[in-house]
Amino acid sequence: MRMKTVLAAGLAAAALATFGAAGTASADNHVGLYYNSNYQGDQAHFYSNIPDFAGYVFLHGQPIKNNAASAWNYGTSTATIYFNSNYAGTSDRLAPGTGQSRLAHTYNENASLRFS
Repeated sequence: MRMKTVLAAGLAAAALATFGAAGTASADNHVGLYYNSNYQGDQAHFYSNIPDFAGYVFLHGQPIKNNAASAWNYGTSTATIYFNSNYAGTSDRLAPGTGQSRLAHTYNENASLRFS
């Protein structure tokens, strides 16, 4: 299985601003997923919609799909984390500038991410 690279936290926002359409990166979109509760442990940052976390890994190699325990929305768009792939099932919705120290509906059961 080919492993996809997760955008690192240090990626320049200016580079992200060059993307535009839905499903692509935007300076307004930025969510951090954390392996442990309380925003601890390994992390990964996303700047666009992800219909399926399969193949994505945290910075140290742990799969992201079904392994995120907490999340913070650093962007200015609402971020929704879904239980199922393709933005389906129960979800945790994060308003801009907020997070969940322990995901309520997708704790270690996260499969996709959408910004709105």
